[in-house]
Amino acid sequence: MKQKIINIIGILFLVAGIVSLLCPEIMSYLKKKQSDQTVKELTQESSQTKQSDPLYQKAVRYNRKIFQEKQTGLKDVFSYRSAPIILKNEKNTFGYIKIPKMKQKLPLYLGATMENMRKGAAIMGQTSLPLGQKDSNCVIAAHRGYQGIPYFRDIEQLKTGDRVIIKNPWEKLTYRVEEIKIIQPDDSDQIKIRKGKEMVTLLTCHPYRSHGKYRYVVYCIRDHGQKIVEKKNSTIKDTHFQSSEWDIRREKIVRYVGLMLLIFFGIGIIMPKKKR
Repeated sequence: MKQKIINIIGILFLVAGIVSLLCPEIMSYLKKKQSDQTVKELTQESSQTKQSDPLYQKAVRYNRKIFQEKQTGLKDVFSYRSAPIILKNEKNTFGYIKIPKMKQKLPLYLGATMENMRKGAAIMGQTSLPLGQKDSNCVIAAHRGYQGIPYFRDIEQLKTGDRVIIKNPWEKLTYRVEEIKIIQPDDSDQIKIRKGKEMVTLLTCHPYRSHGKYRYVVYCIRDHGQKIVEKKNSTIKDTHFQSSEWDIRREKIVRYVGLMLLIFFGIGIIMPKKKR
């Protein structure tokens, strides 16, 4: 009887350990299903044409305003968190972003608040809305992984020429990676609008386990079929750069090795019971 109780306790600990190790995978799967459902709803939503939609006109006026004012409001964390415009839909979404290389498709929320960043990718306040117009730079921020959910964790996979697709409420826009940099967290000049350019910029923390020491920035320009040449003097090669690839891989290795050891331990508990 005593041995039976010990076996039961051992099995319970084993199950708890396996669930704990698989928790990031489970959370990632559940979040992906949730994001896919949100994206599906956004895709199915019927909307007016751009020209007749008041929201589009409002977005155009906002983009023009921050460009003319040279984004003077882009100065601190509070400006990043502010919503560029107020939407009527409860989800506060402005379409979605799809990054094929990273296998990510995330709803786009307005304002890089803590709540929005927990749910997906966020368009930073005082940066442009993605309308595919010149003199614009939509800066999209996401966590470098959050509670097992990847988000922008694998951003270092992106290389010059890779596609980034934005679906706003009216149309799909395709961009391609042009440049990659590592910047200081407070260097807002690095993410401002570049005159004459149609841009989307991806931003996340770097390195992967740094608590936001630097920012990893991927600049993308609108794809009009032009050839994109990698810039030779990219900051990505300076002393700030430390690849997170091994940290991410090691995290997975530790999790899977731990899982195999637990399974091996579980077999050791269960097998003697069967022999008797």
